[in-house]
Amino acid sequence: MAIKYHSNIRLMDNNILQIGTGGDLKLEHTGSHSNIYNTTGNLNFINYADDSDIIFQSDDGSGGVTTYFRLDGSHTETVFSQPIRFADSEQLKFGASSDLQLYHNGSHSYIAHGGTGNLYIQQTTDDADIIFTCDDGSGGNGTYITLDGSAETVNIDK
Repeated sequence: MAIKYHSNIRLMDNNILQIGTGGDLKLEHTGSHSNIYNTTGNLNFINYADDSDIIFQSDDGSGGVTTYFRLDGSHTETVFSQPIRFADSEQLKFGASSDLQLYHNGSHSYIAHGGTGNLYIQQTTDDADIIFTCDDGSGGNGTYITLDGSAETVNIDK
């Protein structure tokens, strides 16, 4: 039987709202932090509203809030609205077997392909180029190799 409340329910600081026969889901406010605890199974966030999102927002550093990322239900994609930073040696992995990895180990940056098939670097914009630049030894960057899509040439500039 469901109990219906027609007003707010307030638990004072350091009290825990426990849900489930064993109290497996807990909600708590300590006076300075809010916590959700789950001790059994998965913790799922489900939105059944058609073409709606799950939106993750937090402080924007200047007195307001901003969206950091959202699960976009109308386009079935995850949209990041703020930069994503990975700690050194943490990898961004693609493919069921993590075939493609992007990472920085604190000293060097890597694009690593360890799966099956070829690694393609693809430019699909009409009349556009792929340009390789690097430090030029005098505090700037210089172009070293240009794959010129409109002229169908490879130019080695240095």
